[in-house]
Amino acid sequence: MRNLLVALSVAMAVVTFGCNSSSGPESYPISGTVLFGDKPVPAGSIMLTPDVSEGNSGMAVSIDIVDGKFNSNTAKSGHVGGPHIVKIVGLNGKGDDDLFPKGQMLFPDYEMSLDLPKEASEQELKVPGDLKMPKRSSKLPATS
Repeated sequence: MRNLLVALSVAMAVVTFGCNSSSGPESYPISGTVLFGDKPVPAGSIMLTPDVSEGNSGMAVSIDIVDGKFNSNTAKSGHVGGPHIVKIVGLNGKGDDDLFPKGQMLFPDYEMSLDLPKEASEQELKVPGDLKMPKRSSKLPATS
């Protein structure tokens, strides 16, 4: 019985103090626009991942793109600042079924490097307008 009480006390301490602590790195809000060529990206997401090859570390954050705009207030946290790899997924926003509710891809996933300030910021992310989806081949590859 005593062991059970000790175990419950430890579990309560972890839940009370461990889950509510904000001992992780500070995060900074980010907002802005995403353009494909010169047009706003209707839907999609951006993923901000600290660039470990540049000595940065921390949690990645995914933020939805809505009508060409994004805002980390809609995500669980902001970014940690410093060098990041930004992955952009752009969709046409014309979802017509459960399989693709936000529409079809406008371009292949696009990655870019971005050095983010350690403060709130607004960014304009540009995807080259000549980026095209690969054509699908209707032929199966030959097997040997």
